[in-house]
Amino acid sequence: MNIPILLVATSTHWIGTARIPATLVQSGFEVSLLTPKGSLAAESRFVSKVGYLPDNATFRQWVTAFAAAVKATAPRIVVPCDDMAFRLLAMLMRSPRGLQPDLQLQLASLIRESLGDPDYYDISVDKTLLPSAAEGLGVRMPPYAIATTSDAAGAFAAAHGYPVVLKRAHGFAGQGVAICASREELTQAFDAFTRANAEDLGETGAKGHLVQASIPGRVQYYLGMAWRGELLAGGTSETVVAYPAPIGPPTVCRYFSAPRVRDTVATLVRRFGISGHFFVEFITAGEGNEPYLLEINRRVTPGSHCGRALKVDLWGALHARLQGTVLPVPTDLDEGVEGIIVFFPQEWLRDPDSRYLRDYPVDVPWDEPELIEAMLKLRH
Repeated sequence: MNIPILLVATSTHWIGTARIPATLVQSGFEVSLLTPKGSLAAESRFVSKVGYLPDNATFRQWVTAFAAAVKATAPRIVVPCDDMAFRLLAMLMRSPRGLQPDLQLQLASLIRESLGDPDYYDISVDKTLLPSAAEGLGVRMPPYAIATTSDAAGAFAAAHGYPVVLKRAHGFAGQGVAICASREELTQAFDAFTRANAEDLGETGAKGHLVQASIPGRVQYYLGMAWRGELLAGGTSETVVAYPAPIGPPTVCRYFSAPRVRDTVATLVRRFGISGHFFVEFITAGEGNEPYLLEINRRVTPGSHCGRALKVDLWGALHARLQGTVLPVPTDLDEGVEGIIVFFPQEWLRDPDSRYLRDYPVDVPWDEPELIEAMLKLRH
């Protein structure tokens, strides 16, 4: 049975959004898309219906377009494809002003069903709220402070040493994050992050920014699927190549089994009542590969379509749960299983002559020539 699913995007050029429809269809979903005009994802032949947002849509216009898309497609699940989409869905739960009661109930029920417990939407993705909540669960975080002034951030850096990492409450793909090697760099980044930004959705930076000690180690990700606080399936990977370096999205990853990371993720999923797709970012340090939590992202990412190739079918696991069954495949990478995955077209956009494109399998969507053509134009 094909289950209707609605992808909600606010960004036009996110490659992960464009790559996910094929995997969803293979897993038993019927895919619809709500997106701005000019979206890469609209080029996918696996999208059955597309609804377009008005140019420079206000929150009210976005709500109207979302409600229309829900009416037209009757989705069982909605999937945020970028950080802004997740936050708009969360805001709709908090601020339903102007909606008819029946419509508000319908949209709220869909969002709750898709994303889980709304009490933890903000806590799970706001970089200034997550650390204390995670520590309360016994999850290790790098030393940190929430600094409301540049002087407070400087005092933290003086106590812990440079470099430090400064983060806005919200950011994506390395934006809103600065690695600061001096007080001057820290002051400049703090001032820049405090200026009004569309990512704030009308909120100010008065609550401060997160400043963290920089821990040497390897950046690792856990891509997962959850349902009502239960971790259904997932797998761990770590960045081999990032673009732009050093804090941009990965273009080449190594995947492997990491039980300690999975156990930490299961704790977070359970406490925050998460449903749907997400990924958690860690840095592992020391001889014991101790995982330190960095952030949680509750959206599609460049690797979201790769689970089937790794024998951990994230979307198949969700489809099975929605049908009341269990998918008879591994729910995580087996011990000893590891390899390299090269994201297309990200690594090609970084370096067309990359050795990874020559030496490893590359996940080119050969059955979507129009999408390939649209993605290759990103280099121009």
